[in-house]
Amino acid sequence: MNRRIIILILALAAVCGGVMAQQKQGKAFRPRFTQYGAANVTEIGRSKIRILYAFQAQDLKDEDTWIDCGQLLTDKGMTQYSSFFVSENNAFIRKWQKDNPNKSYYPGSAKLKGRMKDYWSEYQYSQIYVQGKELTEWAVMPSPEFTQYHYTEPWPLMQWTLESEKQTICGYQCQRAICHWRGRDYVAWFTSAIPLKSGPWKFGGLPGLIMKVYDTKYVYTWEAVAVENGAFPIYQPEERYYKKSTREKVWKMQGEWNRRFNELSGMLDFNFRPKTQRYPYDPLELE
Repeated sequence: MNRRIIILILALAAVCGGVMAQQKQGKAFRPRFTQYGAANVTEIGRSKIRILYAFQAQDLKDEDTWIDCGQLLTDKGMTQYSSFFVSENNAFIRKWQKDNPNKSYYPGSAKLKGRMKDYWSEYQYSQIYVQGKELTEWAVMPSPEFTQYHYTEPWPLMQWTLESEKQTICGYQCQRAICHWRGRDYVAWFTSAIPLKSGPWKFGGLPGLIMKVYDTKYVYTWEAVAVENGAFPIYQPEERYYKKSTREKVWKMQGEWNRRFNELSGMLDFNFRPKTQRYPYDPLELE
């Protein structure tokens, strides 16, 4: 075979392998409706803009291939990032309970979507709030009941280097930036046309909104798929349902639940013996 053809095939394989790389996600089952705060929230603002992000999409045009759809909202200098899939499901259940006050059950996953809809991911069942130079994560673990925590840390912690390369995302011209943060190298594409120094999950600190961000091994990816105008409510969990903790402790617990869900949840096999199977897990934050 021609040497040039061999080199081209190897190069294409490397690129495709990088794009298709996926997080080693644990197999923890998603929490119950009451656990992730659908009923115990307070409206704290209204956002005039909503940015939707595909999280780890295999096909941007097919929501069923995403792990999650994230939403970024903002009001009076505060931003909130949470799961749009979970938010829509919670809203449906709240309405269903209101319309069916005498029912002793509820359709717990009626509106959940995505290829991991039966499972828990800390990136889907956590809410990130940024106010000034402080970030707060409200984290829900998969089991048992009411294992919910919150902590704060300084924000932003990423030190970006701006580059000249440009591309268009969702109709917005975006500029490339790179950084190394908590064990991974990241590429971000931001637009100064939307003057929010924020982005999906904990990402931010650039002179404009982050529309796309991924680590250079393509294990974790977010990409904006819609920018919408309207009046979108911003909800915050009630603090009394969340235990105060630290980022280090929550990060460690999230890793343990991903790897050891069977053990920590007390699952039994068909012979009523504890399940001890563990799962490989590749966290976003490596340190």
